Amino acid sequence: MDRVKPENKLLRNVSNASARGSFLERRLSILTTGRSTTEPGDQVHGSLGLNLLYEPSEAIGDFIFVHGLRGGSRKTWSHSEDPSLFWPKEWLPTEPKFRHIRIHSYGYNADWGEKKGSVLNIQDFGSALLGEINISPQIRGGAGACILAKHDPNYRDLSSRFHTIYFLATPHRGADSAQLLNRMMKASLTHNAKDYINDLIPNSGAIQAINDDFRHISQDLRLWSFYETVKTNLGMSQALIVEKDSSVLGNYHLL
Repeated sequence: MDRVKPENKLLRNVSNASARGSFLERRLSILTTGRSTTEPGDQVHGSLGLNLLYEPSEAIGDFIFVHGLRGGSRKTWSHSEDPSLFWPKEWLPTEPKFRHIRIHSYGYNADWGEKKGSVLNIQDFGSALLGEINISPQIRGGAGACILAKHDPNYRDLSSRFHTIYFLATPHRGADSAQLLNRMMKASLTHNAKDYINDLIPNSGAIQAINDDFRHISQDLRLWSFYETVKTNLGMSQALIVEKDSSVLGNYHLL
């Protein structure tokens, strides 16, 4: 029996690693192909920060739309670039029950398709949202901002104003897709790691801390969970980005 020379074995291992890296690089390329590569803050994505969409003559409350990863303050809530299809701004104010509701959208840079790395995490995004709400001349959330407000005495007055949160396929227990994406980022030669993706891996420290804190401050909140029913096209396959068991937060309202 012929023995494999050490140098040939080393070359084979390098070749296999290169092949795996090439495969993941192609998967990452497929996921980013066809998506906008313009800077967040453009007319397609929408502006960063808190954006006022509708100001009624007599406001009795505020409703804030907060997008997910690689979304935008406008992009996530519009079927296309057509301004008339930006429904939180164009359609929602015409609903009788929203006649006295001030409407906002919030944008932050969580575009994992960017090649440069990011040290920002979920708590950073929540802190930025809370700061924007606090300095808004109109207001004077999301779960992350609500938790931070409850724990910070400087925001005690603001924290009492959180009334209802609607979770749209939010990965309360993490998402397997985040774990796959994280592996592709690590194997990629062109894209750098993002800390906020690590936070969304199932059973991550960030996920556990948020869930543990939130259960202590959510008793007076009205919570609604929505989950996906249609798989997303991922190029070579289709899958739910967030599974139902992760989208549902406890025994709260489920849709």
